Amino acid sequence: MSKPTTLLFIFSLALIITALLIGSFWRQPPTPQSPDKLHILTTFFPLYDFTRQIGGQHIVVDLLFTQTPEVSSFTPEDIQKINQAEILIKNGAGLEPVLDELIASGDNSNLTIIDTSQGVPLRQADPHIWLDPNHAIIQVQNIANALAAADPDHAADFQRNAQTYIAELAQLDTDIKQQVASFKHRDFVAFHPAFSYFATRYHLNQAAVIEEFPGQEPSPQYLAQIINTIRDLKISAIFSEPQFSPRVIQSIARDTGLTVYTLDPIETGDPARDSYLSLMRQNLTSITKALQ
Repeated sequence: MSKPTTLLFIFSLALIITALLIGSFWRQPPTPQSPDKLHILTTFFPLYDFTRQIGGQHIVVDLLFTQTPEVSSFTPEDIQKINQAEILIKNGAGLEPVLDELIASGDNSNLTIIDTSQGVPLRQADPHIWLDPNHAIIQVQNIANALAAADPDHAADFQRNAQTYIAELAQLDTDIKQQVASFKHRDFVAFHPAFSYFATRYHLNQAAVIEEFPGQEPSPQYLAQIINTIRDLKISAIFSEPQFSPRVIQSIARDTGLTVYTLDPIETGDPARDSYLSLMRQNLTSITKALQ
């Protein structure tokens, strides 16, 4: 065999070995770095926060979608997260439309999937159940039950942590009810249809939304209808969201003379800084300024 032929053979063999190694890595979930802990993947921030409150030191928890789940796509890194997880905790109720395809793209036949919307009285076309703290309590209990079933040795810890956190959620609900009772105004315009559960719980009225369908710009005709609604109901508050550009909201505010406030649907959050409770209390401060 000539020297060029030998070099070509060695190079080709190296490529084949590299491809096999990459393929093996892609198809086989890596060995967990903490084999004594449950490895949990949550689809978006509120569930991540609920799970870390419940699981404490007995779990490793990761976050799948860092953008709003309703319009998220997925990446190869997301597939690897699926492959590494023992339990996947999702919101359900239609919030995560790409999730089934993402799971099918992975190679984790042992994955346990927990739908936290089980037991929640659902509304058509609104998956934002966590914005009612009473529904968040149901989600928390569903997570605690799932962790207890997966790790019976620490079941008592999971349930105790859940009850402590549920008490904080109940206090949040009480505080919101007391604050909202003093509001002079009840109607508001939101950026997208996320707050029907919140509005129903606290006797408010989500009178209109700017973005009727996630990720779809409203038409001029639709915006004209919103402006008419604002004027007819004498609405005093219009809300933007931190996840999206406020450009359209600001345009409507200029036309109607309204002040723009922020109301966070808590579809995203910074795990190092934020919590569900802190973001909900920020929402309470904002809506109080707008409607009081």
